[in-house]
Amino acid sequence: MTPARRYLTDSDVLRGLMRRAPGGGSLDIRSLADAAGVSKSKIHALMTGERPSVTEDVAERICEVLAVRRDAVFYEPLPTPMGMGMGMGNHRQEGARREHERAVDADATRGSYELGEHDGPVGPYRRRPPR
Repeated sequence: MTPARRYLTDSDVLRGLMRRAPGGGSLDIRSLADAAGVSKSKIHALMTGERPSVTEDVAERICEVLAVRRDAVFYEPLPTPMGMGMGMGNHRQEGARREHERAVDADATRGSYELGEHDGPVGPYRRRPPR
């Protein structure tokens, strides 16, 4: 399992926090990287958007150096929408997907109540007789 990642909210926020570092001074990229225990290139890539996320551990260390809460600088992405990224191993889901594909490929003249019910030929739409 891959470690959870945190995304930088805004590089300008991080730059502003670096300018107003704890102790009244300012931090450059190298000093922030050294204090957080990461490479200078990782901080640079984070700030330029080349690599907009870091592991939770790195995010925590950066925020400790800047003396701010983690959610002031980083955010956790929302979970993947339902059904997205799900494996095809689930038999019911796989069957439902095949039925959906058949429905999409079906002749538009078929009634919606007929879609996916059988593998027979697609015929013209026929109204059901009134009951």
